[in-house]
Amino acid sequence: MKRLPNLTRYESIGINRTFNVADGHAHQPQTAGQRQIVGRLPELFYEAEALRQSDLEGEFRRLFFNLSGQLSAADLPRTLFCYSASLSTDLIATYLAAHRLSAALLHPCFDNLATILRRRNVPLTPLYEQELALDRLEETWASLTADAVFLTVPNNPTGFELSVEAWERIVGLCGKYDKLLIVDCTFRFFSRNRYWDQYELLERSGIRYLVVEDTGKTWPTQDLKCSILAMSADLHEEILELHNDILLNVSPLILKLLIEYMKDTQRNGLASVIWETIDRNRRQLREAIHSSCLIVENPTSAISVEWLRITDPEQRSVDLVDRLNRLGLGVLPGDHFYWADMGEGERFIRIALARNPVMFAEACGILRIALGGSCPA
Repeated sequence: MKRLPNLTRYESIGINRTFNVADGHAHQPQTAGQRQIVGRLPELFYEAEALRQSDLEGEFRRLFFNLSGQLSAADLPRTLFCYSASLSTDLIATYLAAHRLSAALLHPCFDNLATILRRRNVPLTPLYEQELALDRLEETWASLTADAVFLTVPNNPTGFELSVEAWERIVGLCGKYDKLLIVDCTFRFFSRNRYWDQYELLERSGIRYLVVEDTGKTWPTQDLKCSILAMSADLHEEILELHNDILLNVSPLILKLLIEYMKDTQRNGLASVIWETIDRNRRQLREAIHSSCLIVENPTSAISVEWLRITDPEQRSVDLVDRLNRLGLGVLPGDHFYWADMGEGERFIRIALARNPVMFAEACGILRIALGGSCPA
């Protein structure tokens, strides 16, 4: 099987399969509370129409950051709203390109981050997760030639996270070595680590920073979503003008809908609204691949995807993905996540967990039959 150009091409195939576990968007079923919100859509439409944009944005920002434990960002004025995290990332890439800045980007990560940056002619170097081990951070930063450090935390696909101590050390090193810190936190609501205020650290440190937030991976709103791009004071004016060139505002209806979803989550808790379905599907998947040639690469990962390693040295991920596609099951190959060297990802596949558990159980059954105890040739 020939590789397709990027992961989004594989996702576009997956969404047309009977069993789509390819894209990482939120497709889990609506909870009882969320079904009530959907039933109020006409009412929400007219409520949004009557409200000021700034009031909706302020309420959205406060709910989002309070829910994620980022209390110091709840009233942070340096936040821009975008329709997607990819658009926020493109604003970052445009800024880097305008200043001829290079970036060290986490490796592996979802390949559109590298694609967007490269399209803007931002020079990239890979930064491996093992280089972010606490005892290696000083060595890593001392040897960095890139102007910016671009991390995804938690990382898609591996679930890699940073401890509080590692965060503090990285922020300190960015100050010491004058690096712009860029962090993609679009999977933050799946972290089971104790929530703490990362923005308080960033603001107190005085370093240059950009942080991408998003709702699209968390709440099942049919891809009606909103990304927040937050930044340090020195970057705000210039990036605001870049934002103004392409977007006036995110739809007030989308903001109002997401506000209601966040209020519901605040009332009922992340565990029951978000984590329960993910955990159930993760258990089903791990049972399905037991004794097969697929093993879980990071058993402690809690994000809404599972990163699986193929133990058969003769089996490439793209070939396994092609076989599963022909059986009606869409998954992602690991190749493109290793954007600097696709060969490093040839023995991995990624399966999305934010799905209806009934459908997901059927998908696991297809996967179990296809593997038949070992990976097919």
